[in-house]
Amino acid sequence: SLIGATQGLHFDGVLDAHVGRKVPIWMFLAEGLIDWLSLALLLLVAGRLLSKTAFRSIDLLGTQALARWPTLIVSLACVAPGFHRFSNELIKSMLSMGRDPTKFSFPAFSMDTVVFGAVTFLMLACTVWMVALMWKSFSHCCNVRGGAAVGSFVGCLLAAEVLSKWLITMLFRTLAI
Repeated sequence: SLIGATQGLHFDGVLDAHVGRKVPIWMFLAEGLIDWLSLALLLLVAGRLLSKTAFRSIDLLGTQALARWPTLIVSLACVAPGFHRFSNELIKSMLSMGRDPTKFSFPAFSMDTVVFGAVTFLMLACTVWMVALMWKSFSHCCNVRGGAAVGSFVGCLLAAEVLSKWLITMLFRTLAI
């Protein structure tokens, strides 16, 4: 969150990272807390319902927080100036087309295009890695396996994505940022 705040990188969903507008630093921290708690608490409920053994809630909460560490790599990769230059050009092009998609012109190929592509690929790889860590945390801490565990994990992940987006949107609206 702190590295992202220096460049306007928002983690505004359990699985999302977007370059956006500058806001107070506490908003970046709030986004991270909302993302973590949205998933961790839903997985805690699912774990309690599915698990046949006792487990400690603090273990699940802690390992879910630790599973988010690949976002640090994403934050560091997004520091690349070429990434921001290409992002800004892409946004300008999209805004200039208005409602006519035929007016869209993709930014010219340059080294910034290569940097943007590499960072985007790294972001995708880190997201997949983070989800794998989240699954490992859930299955290990709650001692659950099998189809029901996978189904509940996927359901919780999707629900947490929607919940976190909604909560962050409500926070932005409430504070009129």
